[in-house]
Amino acid sequence: MKLKNSLFALLAGSLFFVSCSSDDDNVSVVSGAYENGTFVLNEGNSNPSTGTVSFIGNDGTVEQDIFTAVNPDAPAIGTYLQSMFFSDDYAFIISGQANKVTVVNRNTFEFVASIETDFSNPRYGAVINGKAYITNTSNYADPDDFLTVVDLASFTTSTVELNNYAERVLTENGKLYIANGYYGSGTSVTVFNPANNTVEAVIELGDSPNSFDEEDGALYVMGDSKISRINLANNTVSGTIELTAEMSGAKNLTISDNSIYYTVGTSVYSLSLNSNTLPTEALFSYESGSQWGAMYGFNVNGGKVYIADGGDFASDSEIYIYGTNGTLINTHVVGVGPNSFYFNN
Repeated sequence: MKLKNSLFALLAGSLFFVSCSSDDDNVSVVSGAYENGTFVLNEGNSNPSTGTVSFIGNDGTVEQDIFTAVNPDAPAIGTYLQSMFFSDDYAFIISGQANKVTVVNRNTFEFVASIETDFSNPRYGAVINGKAYITNTSNYADPDDFLTVVDLASFTTSTVELNNYAERVLTENGKLYIANGYYGSGTSVTVFNPANNTVEAVIELGDSPNSFDEEDGALYVMGDSKISRINLANNTVSGTIELTAEMSGAKNLTISDNSIYYTVGTSVYSLSLNSNTLPTEALFSYESGSQWGAMYGFNVNGGKVYIADGGDFASDSEIYIYGTNGTLINTHVVGVGPNSFYFNN
């Protein structure tokens, strides 16, 4: 779960789950065919357990809670669903509350395995050389985070201590890059070598990273006060763009079609990869009535901007699909607390 979810649990803990899905956004027949569309991870809350996965087909058809629909007799995926990642035919669904990872076939969503060992609040994962590496925050207050290493041939696990904060992770050039920060803690990026399970370098940013993405041999990192560009050839910071006061709280950095996208509040901004200055105006903004969940999930793909609104974290909420010019293309009701999008095309 995201760090603030303890607040959501307190606020929503006494509420019963109430569905506000529209008939148009629910499909009673399970297709079992998910190779062309977008998965929406719905974080859920714990009273009752409401973590689910929705699917939006490229034709606009929406299916709700596809894991339960496809696998009625499989072990539950848990709640406070944190993230998902892919490898070949597999999709891995991380539940922070259950301290487990559920493995499914990414195209049929049929259950494959539950991995439930060596986790302590798992967060994000990536796959390299036949193994999945999953970050664990363990204790949010201390830099005692670690990696769970999963052998994908057997789904057996082991751990590697990082002695640092560990949050988002991606792979490039045969290495893992791990953001050492969340919500103001940690100020670096770790370079991890999976060939020998050692930390190869720690790149100091002087700023707490909240999101990052890679393009053309460079890692672009959004921090509390600046965007940093890291040259992955030598693991050094090659440039920075300072955030203005108006950009305070910037997050959700992602790269698509040679442009950097990020969000501030309920607004979306963009700049080209080779730009050294921030945009002065937002691409567009959307309206949210959520106290805690405005712009709770964000991604850009294929010329479309995907926004998830957390709503009240007790009932089904909505996601919005915009063109990069700010034109609203579609709105869909999904599950409780949608937090991320994963494209399966």
